[in-house]
Amino acid sequence: MPSDLPTTRPEDAGLDPNRLDALHARIERALPHVTSLLVARHGHLAFERYFGIYPTSPQDTQSVTKSLVSLLVGVALDRGLLAGLDQPVLPLLGSDADALTDARWRDVTVRHLLTMTSGLPSELTDAAYDEAWMASEDPVRFALARPLVADPGTAFHYSNAGVHLLGAVLAQAAGQNLADFAQEALFTPLGIAPPPWPRDPLGRPLACGSAHLTPREMLRLGGLVLGRGRWEGRQLVPPGWVEEATRVHVQGYGWMEGLPGYGLLWWVTREGGTEGWYATGYGGQYVAVFPALELVAVMTGRVEDHPNHRHVIAEGVLGAVR
Repeated sequence: MPSDLPTTRPEDAGLDPNRLDALHARIERALPHVTSLLVARHGHLAFERYFGIYPTSPQDTQSVTKSLVSLLVGVALDRGLLAGLDQPVLPLLGSDADALTDARWRDVTVRHLLTMTSGLPSELTDAAYDEAWMASEDPVRFALARPLVADPGTAFHYSNAGVHLLGAVLAQAAGQNLADFAQEALFTPLGIAPPPWPRDPLGRPLACGSAHLTPREMLRLGGLVLGRGRWEGRQLVPPGWVEEATRVHVQGYGWMEGLPGYGLLWWVTREGGTEGWYATGYGGQYVAVFPALELVAVMTGRVEDHPNHRHVIAEGVLGAVR
């Protein structure tokens, strides 16, 4: 899928245009929180609709950013910047490691942060922790200074703090700011200009979420994953990493989008017997990759609205496949 996103008619991509038109009408009628829906198949953009936004409007991807960070881990491993998934993270955090109060932190590895099994609490089920972490002057040290709620590797707890800490690990290993690393390794080759990306009080990009990308840029990210890390003749991410990141490693929260299988910062499921890899974000942000169908779907939504709408992809988009 080239960066200029060549277009084709839905029927030429093996998609039913009548079903897609009906889906468009349904979104306009019943799903006012949806802001875009794009479908690419066989390397071509076959369906593109916007609802209240412009095609060039960067969208808050929320936790889709986590899946981007997963790809950056694959790049770091390939370049020898990280020794392996079972590498302890504390030696990579420099002086921040001085903040820890729980000795079990010494057992936390890169793998634990990727699979949400570090032992950190989940902000989704602990509102007080979430508020305090977000308001802290140094979110990395805040996370390290609190005791773990489980032994590393024993339980899944969806953790923003853990992924932000992973971003700090990546930055230290790469010797540059996380945003600069992402720009050089992925964004520039994908034809993406430096995106708006909120930072913590110490200037670290929020690895856990909120990099702002246009829907077409999100589609390129999905196309990269569909191509097993290859983009316009360049291998940006090792193919083996894409395969590893998009297989089930642990069982996550089944109530989150109905996606219980979790890989390495990617959700893994089957939709009607078809394997799907999802990057998802609060408020209805999705990059969905269906490798057997050579299909990528992107959907965005208003972050201030709570409804999720993954069923539009799971039922509507896949229902249009011929």
